[in-house]
Amino acid sequence: MRRIFIFTIIFISAVACSLGTASAATWEMRFGHDQREKSPHHDAALYLKKLIEEGSNGDINVTVYPNQLLGSGVQMVEMVQAGAIEMIAVPTAKIQVIAPAFQILDLPFLFPSKKDLYDVLYADFGQALFTPLEKNNIVGLTYWGMGFKQLTGNFPIREPSDYNGKKIRVMPSPVIREQFRALGASPVPIDFHELYNALQQGVVDGQENPLVGITMMKLYEVQKYMTLSNHAFLAYGVVINKDFFDKLPIKYQKLLREATAKSAEYQLGLIEKRDQGFLETIKNAGVEVNTLTPKQRASFQKALTPVYHWFRENIDGGSTYLKMLNK
Repeated sequence: MRRIFIFTIIFISAVACSLGTASAATWEMRFGHDQREKSPHHDAALYLKKLIEEGSNGDINVTVYPNQLLGSGVQMVEMVQAGAIEMIAVPTAKIQVIAPAFQILDLPFLFPSKKDLYDVLYADFGQALFTPLEKNNIVGLTYWGMGFKQLTGNFPIREPSDYNGKKIRVMPSPVIREQFRALGASPVPIDFHELYNALQQGVVDGQENPLVGITMMKLYEVQKYMTLSNHAFLAYGVVINKDFFDKLPIKYQKLLREATAKSAEYQLGLIEKRDQGFLETIKNAGVEVNTLTPKQRASFQKALTPVYHWFRENIDGGSTYLKMLNK
């Protein structure tokens, strides 16, 4: 199986190169992400491409591959580690396959507001999460995001007990799996791009995603209810192959760090500006939208306390990372 996957990496890498435009650039950089071409992620990827190409005077050529053209999130992580592609932006829940501590960002109700989140993510704590990646041949550059996640289902969601016996789609993240187990649901791992069909066919009863994900994938067509819970932030890691990065001149390493930092501000700004429109689209599609009351929110927080215990006991360094956040 491993040999087949390595062959797939080589094949996809060759295809990626053949699809790239001819260039006199000294360095060719392929950048993969998992969102559609009309998404804020893709707009930010094109903005980043512009910053890098102009900042390097054409010495670095960036080819952007959206919509999982280079593979699933987990596959792209393995490919950037192997050097089959140079840079990716994927959910941190996918990066946790090689750095489990990233699951801390998926803990429910960890951050009460975006400001609290940004103050942590774009400071020493965010960099501390990136550091272990280097032993896996990956350098962390910055974080993008999809926004806070909301709960949707073919059933109303107001109390933790509403999840009893329900099948809920999850990303390949143990801590998210434990989140829904704590609520009495059965977590079912399903790729993001297969989620619409899974909901339509009743394979799962519900899911969690930020407004942009629900809208771009048109999940509002196959879900009857949505609860605005803001229970967790879906963060993306923008990372690069370490061998490739280390071979760049220092000035271009600095350029990539500065350009990705600017792209993060730009990408998060796009999400912020478009969220209200995403919410209106969901409402106009006939989805019944509710917001957790303070009492309901407290009930969910209490029900999900065991997830923090699980993180401390099962993730290497879990207690240390939570202490860094005073949790």
